Amino acid sequence: MDAATRSRVGLLCDQLSRWPSLREIIREGGAGPELDDLLALLAGPAEPAPRRMGELVDAVERSCARQGLAGWTSREGVPLPGVPTLPPGMTGTAGVAGWTCPFSRCDRVVTPDESPRPPECAAAHGRDARMKPYRPVTS
Repeated sequence: MDAATRSRVGLLCDQLSRWPSLREIIREGGAGPELDDLLALLAGPAEPAPRRMGELVDAVERSCARQGLAGWTSREGVPLPGVPTLPPGMTGTAGVAGWTCPFSRCDRVVTPDESPRPPECAAAHGRDARMKPYRPVTS
């Protein structure tokens, strides 16, 4: 998946986890099936096809626009698959420094000051939905 799509997926997952009502807004905008497909692909065992992911994210974004919600913005610092990252400037300390996508397919990061316990991943809805902890290596 390209960096721009990963970023858009990360923003969507973040918003879905923070605002459960967003799912209904997307459905009311006509993109319920696309949202379901997107989340299933994210949580699936295979790496999703980049083109299909872009199409699904575009459909969800159009749905939100029809409901009067602003489009997605971009973020920098997309993690490599399997390598969780933290925001620039955050230093490693002992213990959990934050949580990242359990599938390593988006760039969402949640820090302990945002959530005192592991937040949920929108794509893992219905399964073990917790984001994975990030524990930096300390010297």
